[in-house]
Amino acid sequence: MRTLLLSLTLAGLLLSGCSPLPAPAVQPTQAQPAPPSPTQPPATPPQPTALAATPAAVPSPDEATPVAAPTSQGGSLPGGAIETLDPQAIIAATLRPDAPAWLIPADPELADMTRYRLDVTLAPDLSTLTGHEQIRYTNRETVALDVIYLHLFPNLWDGGLQTTDVRVNGQPITPTLPSGDDILGLPLAFPLPPGDSVELGLSFSIAIPAGEGVGNYGEFAYQEGVLALAHFYPTVAVYDAQGWRIETPSPQGDVIYADASLYEVTFTAPMNLTVVASGATLDHAAAGEGEAIWQLVGGPMRDFNIAASADYQKVSLQVGDVTVNHYYMTKDAAQGQAVLNWTIAALGLYQRDHGPYPYQELDVVETATSAGGIEYPGMVVVASWLYRDPNQRDFFQSATAHEVAHQWWYNVVGNDQLNAPWLDEALAQYSTYLYYLDAYGQTGGQGFLNAMDARWARVGHAAKPIGLPVGEYVNREYGAIVYGRGPLFLVALREQIGADKMTEFLRQYYHDDAWGIATPAEFQTLAEAVSGQDLDALFQEWVYP
Repeated sequence: MRTLLLSLTLAGLLLSGCSPLPAPAVQPTQAQPAPPSPTQPPATPPQPTALAATPAAVPSPDEATPVAAPTSQGGSLPGGAIETLDPQAIIAATLRPDAPAWLIPADPELADMTRYRLDVTLAPDLSTLTGHEQIRYTNRETVALDVIYLHLFPNLWDGGLQTTDVRVNGQPITPTLPSGDDILGLPLAFPLPPGDSVELGLSFSIAIPAGEGVGNYGEFAYQEGVLALAHFYPTVAVYDAQGWRIETPSPQGDVIYADASLYEVTFTAPMNLTVVASGATLDHAAAGEGEAIWQLVGGPMRDFNIAASADYQKVSLQVGDVTVNHYYMTKDAAQGQAVLNWTIAALGLYQRDHGPYPYQELDVVETATSAGGIEYPGMVVVASWLYRDPNQRDFFQSATAHEVAHQWWYNVVGNDQLNAPWLDEALAQYSTYLYYLDAYGQTGGQGFLNAMDARWARVGHAAKPIGLPVGEYVNREYGAIVYGRGPLFLVALREQIGADKMTEFLRQYYHDDAWGIATPAEFQTLAEAVSGQDLDALFQEWVYP
């Protein structure tokens, strides 16, 4: 879920993965010979309709009609059913109107999705978040559940996420903390049968670090005038074939392993901020002294993220029924159009080769993360240092293309990012290879593969499987194996079954596992079915321990 600064070059090309080393000080020690790197962005996509020919700030709510602030729940969450929008209204606001039927969840799948209702207030000085959360959780398993677990992700890094007034079906309970303070257990008075739902509620507060942030890559922090609020809310853990997945994530990889869910968020914050969020903004209006309220919805989505700044500018292009937005700091305006071009080129290619992008919007957002980039549903963030270092131009482009690919691999098709990270990271790298192949021809594609091989060479081309949990890779192995060897496996698979069959396979994989959670075994089974080949020897050589 992060973009990793690769110490590899495509004639100086730094490429991307999603689990970064600390940012730009890391430089390659030896350049891998490769074809000349392109200095211009990919060819301009076919005739998109311009929404904003020049950068423009998001309209201020000062001119909007004031609305009453949401009624405070005073720390006491109501019992009974959550009063929320109809799920179909969330889907209609978020998904593309011409999305194929298989990409639009319908009952019973839609009715059973976990639903989050968040009412969150940002302090005027941007120092703290306080909020109320309601969750409707439906047991989609085959066994009754006697407890529901929530991740408190900021507490993995001493983020100080505090919860109070925890309730189940409106009744106060005493939660448990089974692993320090990063997991919250909500015991149920009676086991929850398969197919039944429960209403969870709590209040929470968290201080926002200023300067150096918390999170694996500083993704929850106020830095350089940008507010990044990843993982700010308690998040329901996944229950899968192994039970509740509440293990502590490795510090070098992703933390989000989540079911696709529906979100409604009321966000109250200083009105001078430009707020960018996953999903769609239903309303944005002034409310009270110096404040505004954003009404946000999203779904289906694996996660929900908010970024904000008083200094954001925006440039947009309409591509069919998808609005592509690029939000960047004023001093980085020179990069505005290039990033938009790269994003649109990647979007067009991945839709052609993998399948339709699901949402009405795709936002690319500059933040001060120490990563090269991080993906979220309907949003990718790219690091400020890439905007400002001309020597990182090629990494800048590849990071953008890589993170856009995660909209297909991680978001629509989910996977266990802690224990099978190659299923999204290696696939995002493979999609980035296709991007270079499409934009720059065989020379660019081969240069990318040379760079991946050079990355693998950092651990002596060790034949370590790409299919291990993140925590089983030590030191440089995670990046070298998952991000370097991983895409080379997928190229080997393409060579064995043929390019056309590889495209057919990935399109079918995207279709069949949309909004689900895929496994390596399912990936292999489908590849064999589409290709008509026994691929066990290839998977044993590259993937499995």
